[in-house]
Amino acid sequence: MKVEYIDFKTVSLTSKLDTSIGAELQLTQTGKVSVKLPEEWSGFAFLYLNIKIHDPEEKYFVFDITTETVVKLPDDVKEFTEDAMNAGMEIAQEKTFEAIRGISVAMGINELDLNGK
Repeated sequence: MKVEYIDFKTVSLTSKLDTSIGAELQLTQTGKVSVKLPEEWSGFAFLYLNIKIHDPEEKYFVFDITTETVVKLPDDVKEFTEDAMNAGMEIAQEKTFEAIRGISVAMGINELDLNGK
């Protein structure tokens, strides 16, 4: 299913960076996804993606971001299906990963590239 990208924004960002460790950290990534639909069906969906990257003890590095991606489903679609969710999540993930890369570089740390490329 093809969905149309409408808007993207960072809703919440918390970060902690302690450079005193002076060593390479082993980082873990966890994620959560949720969807909000308007009460009256309009074809729009608001996808929330939360990604948390942290060291095992959350002592030296924590990067916790929640983003909102707005997508529009085709006019002939009358309900939010699993196909719509998957199509929307591709966009939400791409936009969120792009934001994480940009923010991590702006923080002056190695680029956090979650695409694994």
